[in-house]
Amino acid sequence: MMKNIIISAVISVFARAVSGAAIPRAIEERQIQPISTVTGPIGTSYIYALASPIPESIAAQLATIVSAVPTSTPTSVQSDSSIPSATAVERTAPVASAPASGTYRNVGYYGTWFMYDRQFKPSDVIVSQWTHLIVGFWDIGADGTISPIDPWSDLQVKTLGDASSQAGAVNGVFEQVFRLKNQNRNLKVMLSIGGWEATYKGAWANKLATPELRLAFAKSAAQTVVDLGLDGIDFDWEYPQNEAETIMHTDSMRLLRQELDAVQKVIGAERLLLSMAAPVGPHYIKGVNIVELNNYLDFFNLMGYDMSGSAFSKVSSHAAPFFMATDGSTEFCLVDGLEMYLAAGVPADKINVLGPIYGHSFAGTDGPGKPFTGPGFSSWGEQNGVPDYNLIPTDGDNVVFEDEKIMASWTYNSQTREMVSFDTPRIVEIKTQYIMSRGIGGIGFWAINADKWTYAGNLVNIALTTLGGPSVLERVDNHLTYTGSKYPNIRAYDGVIPAQGKTIAS
Repeated sequence: MMKNIIISAVISVFARAVSGAAIPRAIEERQIQPISTVTGPIGTSYIYALASPIPESIAAQLATIVSAVPTSTPTSVQSDSSIPSATAVERTAPVASAPASGTYRNVGYYGTWFMYDRQFKPSDVIVSQWTHLIVGFWDIGADGTISPIDPWSDLQVKTLGDASSQAGAVNGVFEQVFRLKNQNRNLKVMLSIGGWEATYKGAWANKLATPELRLAFAKSAAQTVVDLGLDGIDFDWEYPQNEAETIMHTDSMRLLRQELDAVQKVIGAERLLLSMAAPVGPHYIKGVNIVELNNYLDFFNLMGYDMSGSAFSKVSSHAAPFFMATDGSTEFCLVDGLEMYLAAGVPADKINVLGPIYGHSFAGTDGPGKPFTGPGFSSWGEQNGVPDYNLIPTDGDNVVFEDEKIMASWTYNSQTREMVSFDTPRIVEIKTQYIMSRGIGGIGFWAINADKWTYAGNLVNIALTTLGGPSVLERVDNHLTYTGSKYPNIRAYDGVIPAQGKTIAS
């Protein structure tokens, strides 16, 4: 007999006004039962649905919930999945049917500092995997204009491959990603302004405090799109903290849309894109005016990660769960946040759900939901307890656990008493199945440098395979003509095709 599975779902609907009214945080636990099965590349999954009535206002958004049980469990993996009930009602699940060609976006984030210790160059990007590449980060100056946090990596370095020697040419990462656009017309490249470090201390509340500063910001960002040969802007002010910051955040997006549209008419682009890094925690969502932002954005990038971490959590917690656990090991979850965006009127196909290709580590702990003493190991000498996925040990004394009910996985080492929360290929597969079942428009990942380069381990490849392969990716050409750029190698493509770096091996 299957154990009752407890999840949490947001059941309250909120109206998000310009005035910045608070969002209700009422959460109710409900029991779910399996209704159908789906076979994916890695195993057989079970589709779940709520077993008790829910308010009509969000019934459509809470139609199905995916969990999974593998056909077999490797000896190195301990699964917490329940055995499905034999009395489950069979019916066709949304993910069982073949997806339409050109359905999904796949958004990858590339940090320009990856070229340093990680030695991950733009030419290492496997362009066939992506519809959008978001490159960052740039910051905002005291006068409202934007500039690179690291001009050397972004615009100047000449060691990334066949750098242009033209007088006045742009080099660095942005020369290389413009070449990638010419190599793959389906790759749209966007500039991300902000990032967690740039915004978490509240500095932008001063830099975008007045209408004049916000207009200067929007004009500067739009001109940078032309100068660097980009397809749009990703606004990454992640966590507005109060009503005043919410107003600044919203007005900045309005002006970005206005200025991008004006530039679009001049350069003849079909559409210059605008997206944002969107929080999923209810306590953070209250700082975002979803209703108005929906008028300006092409898509929302829901940050399905950083839901816990050694820098701010009270116990060892799951950093990227889709659903709530009942043992205190989840602080909030992706689906609760997703319901808020849907209830606010954002179409499901206008949402991308981003996943982590990294982990959060906790030292001196007895496992999920237990106290910890500090951050565990990190990659590249960093001290924040955030290791790259491809460097997380999963052998020896490091035992991998997968809880397919909450869609979370982790390693635990009983000898060192260290836990690392991260996504395994199996968890990525069932998360992708869930995303498909909800009609979500796209997936995405931070950060693409940290993947494993094998078919069995590459998280992006697992997600794409689950979606139905590259043929189901959205097909929209990028823009290549920027006669108003200040850089000669953007005004006229130099014809250089970057030599492919990374490949996925069997």
